[in-house]
Order: sequence, then structure tokens, then C-alpha cells
Amino acid sequence: MEHGHLGTEELTGPPNGQSRPVWNRWQQWLLCTVREAAWPPAALVIFHLIALCVFDAYIRFPPLDLPMHFLGGAVCGYFLHRASLNASACGIFAPYNALTHHLLVFALTCSVTVFWEFAEFTSDHLFGSHTQLGLTDTLHDMLIGTLGGVASLAGTHLRRGRRPD
Repeated sequence: MEHGHLGTEELTGPPNGQSRPVWNRWQQWLLCTVREAAWPPAALVIFHLIALCVFDAYIRFPPLDLPMHFLGGAVCGYFLHRASLNASACGIFAPYNALTHHLLVFALTCSVTVFWEFAEFTSDHLFGSHTQLGLTDTLHDMLIGTLGGVASLAGTHLRRGRRPD
């Protein structure tokens, strides 16, 4: 078994052939997903907060916003990809299907980009942060984040071929 990924021995039920309780499936899914895929989004959020709060990096270097939104979409796409594969492996989702997997990861990545922009809007109005520079900037950020997610999904698809991990 490849380290950090679910193996079939982890998915089988107790020796007596009974299936695991549903809660155990959710616990296993959560633990495996966090262990395998939570570090890239966490690292990027920490980098973002340090750049924003400590260095005023987005004011001093406005072009930093573009790669940050792209990377945000990419790490989100990767996290959601792993979460979806693990959910299938744990029996929470139906068995892996490439089309539904890619559509789900894409749709959820788009949703995260929208909610990130909602958070920026809220920050601007409650704290005066001025992160959104207008409608064009907001839509551009959403497009770049979505493209990051698509790039991540394409990369995982090309890396593994048409089969899941």
C-alpha cells in the first residue's frame, strides 16, 4: 500500500463480515483526507495571512493577488479531489466514476472561489480591508481561482491516467 492512501485492507469490515458503522466510515474519510490533503490549503492560508498581515504584500506588490488566487484554486482542487476519492473508497460516495468525480471537484472548487470572494467582500465592509477593487477584479479573481482548480484536476488526471489513486 502506498503510504498515506487508503488501502483495501483499511476498508474491509470486521473479521466476522459485518459492515462498519456509518460513523466509522465518516471518521476514516475525514482522517485520511486531512492526513493526505489538508496541508497544501493550510500552508497557503498561513502564507496568505503572513503576506497580508505582516508584510502588507498585496498593497506593496499588487500582482501577488493573481498567483495567490490561482494557487488557492489549485490547492482547493487537489484537496477536493482527494476528499472525493477517499469518500468513494470509504463507501460514503458511490464507486469512483471519472465524469462525476471531475464534475463534483469542479463544482465544489467554483463554490469555494465564490465563498472566498464573499469573505473578501465581508472583510471590506466590516473591517475596511479594501481587498476587492471592483466587479472586474472580483470576477477576475474567481476566474483565476477556477482555472487553478481546473489545472489541479487536469494534473491529477494526467498523472494517474483515467484511474483513481
